[in-house]
Amino acid sequence: MNSNSASLNFQKRKRERPLLIITDHPPKSYSPSGERILYMASAGSSFFENVIVLSLRGGMKRGSFRQHRQETSSVFLLYAVNFVRGMLYPLADIFDPIKFLVLLVHGFILSKRYKPSCIFASMPPLETGLSAWLLSKRRGSILVIDLRDDWESAAGMELRRFFPVAMFNVLTTITNKVYSSAFVIFATTQTIADKVRRRGIATPTILAPNGADTSVFVPKSESLRVKIRMKYSLPLDKVIAVYSGSGTSYYYRLDKVLASVKFLFKGVKERMFIVFYVYDGSDKLKEKIRGLRIKDNILDVRDPLPRRSLAEVLAVCDVGLLPFDDKEFLLCARSTKLYEYLSSGLYVISSGPRGGELDELFSGSPAFGSFIQPSAGDFAASISGILKTKENLFSENLRKLRHSFIERNYDRKTIMKTAVKALLESLKSNADVNCIQNRDKR
Repeated sequence: MNSNSASLNFQKRKRERPLLIITDHPPKSYSPSGERILYMASAGSSFFENVIVLSLRGGMKRGSFRQHRQETSSVFLLYAVNFVRGMLYPLADIFDPIKFLVLLVHGFILSKRYKPSCIFASMPPLETGLSAWLLSKRRGSILVIDLRDDWESAAGMELRRFFPVAMFNVLTTITNKVYSSAFVIFATTQTIADKVRRRGIATPTILAPNGADTSVFVPKSESLRVKIRMKYSLPLDKVIAVYSGSGTSYYYRLDKVLASVKFLFKGVKERMFIVFYVYDGSDKLKEKIRGLRIKDNILDVRDPLPRRSLAEVLAVCDVGLLPFDDKEFLLCARSTKLYEYLSSGLYVISSGPRGGELDELFSGSPAFGSFIQPSAGDFAASISGILKTKENLFSENLRKLRHSFIERNYDRKTIMKTAVKALLESLKSNADVNCIQNRDKR
């Protein structure tokens, strides 16, 4: 069944047939991609009869997840497939055939059972998009790709020392085929949408930024901040800078943040505390700290927190750290933590490539944060600088201003609901055009 007939069929039965979402990380996992899928599934439940999420359950699952295959949410069905070992690095970072087969087989079973009208693939990795593409062709379903970052360029940058250029050319050819076969592509930033078009892919894009749940990530009053700091054993008398996320992703230059401490004057160290809440790589970070031989009690690496607990912690911190590398593929970088930091009222110190999304944001909004180069010296200078003006940067008014900016422009629930509505409107418009064309032919 071609995309036109599939669109017409969808229009007739949109309230009867469900949405199937294929993703690498389960909703409510510590991974930001899992959190994104949680809100996408919730938004989809308002428009589809059922939403079924097929995900892999690996090392980043939360302990509260039950250990059987089918899990039920109030708004969607979660099929979390146990997946512990596939191909080894570095091949797994390009394409893991074992993971692909697991997703394809379970996706086929779910497609046969639920007969989805629309299959939604969260990318990266390639395995989710490729399995969704094959399933959509077989079932005559609408294919939607959720493109979160410029992962092909990132893979080429990281892995080109292992593989010939020809392999990355093949990767690009496959992904172009998948993207071109989709009815629409959800893009997290305008830079990603523009890059898709520059590759000659005519598939329409819908802008769907990561955003933050502004009902959860909210600033706290000064009195509440004291109580919450005590609850999480955070210092009461220091300026706290926080990083939340992956401790192993090479494009986060946490090494530069750690090394910056050696450039801080004693007076700054006495007034500063930097805490890392990481869902992977905590042992490696602690090892790096020991290697720096920093005697001051300024750095602390902690285990990850559930989202609502993380929101409490962010609300009592002062600075959010977003240390991206300056590689070109990070021009599109606007990660989930950016929006959650700002929604919590934090001043953000970010780094990345010049001329990118982060540079543009903070150059136009200095009250929200600063943009620097990813070097230990620049991080040290920025940290020292904010202590001189902390009464302005960390005031109640500025905390509320940052939150209101995210609430108006990047509320995650609103973003996802708007994106799904735009998808349905596109489907309806396409179906109406097909009806007129078929009528004229008769």
